[in-house]
Amino acid sequence: MAEAIVSIVVERIGDLLIQEPQLLDGVSDHIEQVVVKLRWMLTFLRDADSRMDEHKVEILVAQVRELAYDVEDIVERFLIKALSSERQRTQGGMKNVVKRSVCVLDEYVYQHEFNREIKRVQTSMSVVFTSFNNYGIASTSQGQGSSSSLEKKQCKLKRFYSHVVVEPEFFVGFESDVERLVRTLVDASNGSYPVVSICGMGGLGKTTLARKIYHHSTIRTHFAGLAWVSVSRKWQRKDLLRRILIDLVPDKEKRDEILKMDEEMLQEYLVEIQQTKICLVVLDDIWSCEAWDCLKGAFPTGNYQTKLMITSRNVEVAKYVNPTQLIHHPQLLDAEHSWELLRLKALPKGDHLDVSSIEEMEELGRKLVAECAGLPLAIVVLGGILVTKPSFIEWEKVYYDSLSTLKKGKGLGEAHQREVFHILNWSYSDLPPQLKPCFLYMGKFREDEEIEAETLYQLWIAEGIVLSSDKRDAETMMEVAESYLAELVHKSMVQANFEEVESSLRKFKSCRLHDLMRDMSISQAEHEQFFKVVDIGKGNNYYLDKSLDTLPGTRRFVNYFNGGNLSDKATPLHLNKANSKHLRSILCIDDYQNASLVASTFRSHIAHFKLLRVLALEGVKIVKQTVSVHFSRSNPGDVLGNLFYLRYLSVRETEILIFPSIQRLELLQTIKLQTAGKMYLQPRMSRNILRNLGQLRHLYLPLFGVQSKSKLRFEGLQNLETLENFDPSWCEGKDLSKLANLRKLTLRVERKYDDTEKMTRYLTDIASASSFSHLRYLSLYIMKCDLKRNGPSVLRQLFSDHCFNTDPLLVHRLFIYGAIPELPMLYNHPNLFSSRITTLALWYSQLNEDPMPVLEKVPTLRNLRLDKNSFLGKEMVCSGTGFPQLTSLALWNLDNVEKWRVCQGCMSNLSCLEIGRCCKLVELPEEIRFFNALQELELLDMPAEFCRRLQGPDFYKVSHVSSIRIEDVI
Repeated sequence: MAEAIVSIVVERIGDLLIQEPQLLDGVSDHIEQVVVKLRWMLTFLRDADSRMDEHKVEILVAQVRELAYDVEDIVERFLIKALSSERQRTQGGMKNVVKRSVCVLDEYVYQHEFNREIKRVQTSMSVVFTSFNNYGIASTSQGQGSSSSLEKKQCKLKRFYSHVVVEPEFFVGFESDVERLVRTLVDASNGSYPVVSICGMGGLGKTTLARKIYHHSTIRTHFAGLAWVSVSRKWQRKDLLRRILIDLVPDKEKRDEILKMDEEMLQEYLVEIQQTKICLVVLDDIWSCEAWDCLKGAFPTGNYQTKLMITSRNVEVAKYVNPTQLIHHPQLLDAEHSWELLRLKALPKGDHLDVSSIEEMEELGRKLVAECAGLPLAIVVLGGILVTKPSFIEWEKVYYDSLSTLKKGKGLGEAHQREVFHILNWSYSDLPPQLKPCFLYMGKFREDEEIEAETLYQLWIAEGIVLSSDKRDAETMMEVAESYLAELVHKSMVQANFEEVESSLRKFKSCRLHDLMRDMSISQAEHEQFFKVVDIGKGNNYYLDKSLDTLPGTRRFVNYFNGGNLSDKATPLHLNKANSKHLRSILCIDDYQNASLVASTFRSHIAHFKLLRVLALEGVKIVKQTVSVHFSRSNPGDVLGNLFYLRYLSVRETEILIFPSIQRLELLQTIKLQTAGKMYLQPRMSRNILRNLGQLRHLYLPLFGVQSKSKLRFEGLQNLETLENFDPSWCEGKDLSKLANLRKLTLRVERKYDDTEKMTRYLTDIASASSFSHLRYLSLYIMKCDLKRNGPSVLRQLFSDHCFNTDPLLVHRLFIYGAIPELPMLYNHPNLFSSRITTLALWYSQLNEDPMPVLEKVPTLRNLRLDKNSFLGKEMVCSGTGFPQLTSLALWNLDNVEKWRVCQGCMSNLSCLEIGRCCKLVELPEEIRFFNALQELELLDMPAEFCRRLQGPDFYKVSHVSSIRIEDVI
């Protein structure tokens, strides 16, 4: 890890020397000398890392890491003071002559201070180099050229794949377990088990096995209600009940109602549901008897037909839930299954393999996999190490490294759990230097949390742990960050969910860590003092004296509230001024439904952290605001302007005012302003509040708009790549065509037809701008607008030649909530066939003519939803060549539809079909039986006769579908 930290610091300081030559002019020579020494230190760390079992070497490596941090602190503190002085100097006017004189004196003082600090660091570096020599630690650059070139060579990623590849799921050795447990769960006899438990050590594949059972076609057909909830070590009863209900009641309209229920209401509703339908509820990763005690009231015994499936490492918990239940203990994989799993992961078919050495690689692979003792997680992670080493020589090196580790006493044979951690730590050690902090960073997130990939990339970049030297031609830093995640996924250290649409700007939707991987990440991060997590559980009290004085070197701090009880004298930060010179990142995150009251003392504390690069306040309730107090001193948002070293700011679902202080944050790269309520701008500052933010890359505007007399301007944002929730009612549309580097744009229009016309006019301007060549993803939300007025409809304008005269500017996601009577007129429109719309959703379209003949011609359409009164006719017809790419179709609230006809050959890729509240629909089309790709069928709130036919004489139409869900028959 020290190698990674030194590499990052060297590159970051090098970037500062290039970006701020004037501000660092007087000290740049000293900085360059120190950077040269840091580069030289890097050449010793590779040998030092191989001897970390020696305590003196471990201490020395930690000293190198702290030296790198120290250099970064010194340079950045100087830069902050220089920036502050520059601002004061440029204020102008005779009245500021005295102030400018003071600035000159201040510059002399802090330059003298810088020289003193840099000499101290150089002295410490000399001591370290002496220790390298005394301990016999060799430099890897001896006889191999300059340390700088070697450093770059060692840190460069191999990038085996130039694009993200969706890997198949590897499931070996447990097929018979799946079939046996499925039969047990669907057994409806009196002697059947109400609870089935899967118990065993971490990494055994309990959750993977449970998911295979959960998604089995027999389970999906037998149970009317299915729910999956991860309990984990830290849980809240209300949250668990809510998540179970949301799964059992997929109706989106009831979701908001469920979120408002208290604990007792949630339990009563859950019991009520079990009286009307057969349910299977999975409680994954339950650790304690107390967790079951909080839930058992929601699963009464008696005539209820609900089945429970739990996974746990603790067999005593399983026995406590139900002493008479079936407890299944998955067995470790035997030698053949172990090799089969490793082969699937480590030897994928591809041109990069050394095919001539396959037999020798298998021989070594069988020896290596024996060290995993049949544990699936260890085998897959080992495969992640080997898959990036496609030659026999590299495999041989891994093999001898493993023997060396065993000889040093770190090896296997004492306990299976020890073997797991050996493999996990081995995989971490094998990572390229820049991937190590990226992996550790993921330990900051909650257990079992699905981490939004786009947010993760932005945090990595803001923290400075994505190296600009890894950029290829024309790549953005976001694309480099995605390549980092792709490497971690490829090595099986991170589990990922891929975007369904191939044309998505990002390939990954979200990611997560296996709990053992997370444990290892947190353990390693705390050892390296990489971050500190404080999780305030329900009923705990934390006060100002709960600071991090015991961890003065902590640079990243995460605070989860989880409904914690904060007094009016408390602060969520647990930090004080003593830590300000170290802290780079603060994440304060709460459950959006249980937002805690954070005291106003937050305001005085946050101002200390001048070097802060990341600040996230998500779901946190700061103060109860009204318009009259928006600019009062009680609001901490007004001090954010002091944090002008900030790169990432998020106030999602937080009641906080950040305007006008945001205009001083000139280095910001990401701003997320999806606040809990509307935002207000001061009239004098509203128009050009963003003008100084030239480094901004990603801007997420409030969803509900900003109240202002003048429109928000976007002048000067030449580097902007992402712009979400742009609304013409309060955003200046003529600025859009000037954002030449924009890659992703989301436009929203609500209730105003004039704004809809403006939006389409802006799109025309963008399309005609020759510099607008980077836009790759465009979403339009047109909500509750009267599109029946005179003049061309929004669709006619969107499909006009103006919007199609440049290839990149094509709508990918289109949501229209309102009448679009001219849709049938697009039937023969030539641009319809050039469309790249992947997702389309219509509400209240009031179409009298069947929309399918038009929509089926959109060649890229993958997701289609027709909802409330979008079609008023009685019959829909899909032709044999229609919807070639459609994978998901939802038909909801089509009150008049009686018949739906589908020609054979249509929707050949459809995998998910959802029909709800189509009360007059008599039956499914005959041709559904030819939909070979169809995997999921959901029928919600459908007539009893429709469901009876499908479960009886019409079942042959859907007998091939693996998952059929029928709920709330009317």
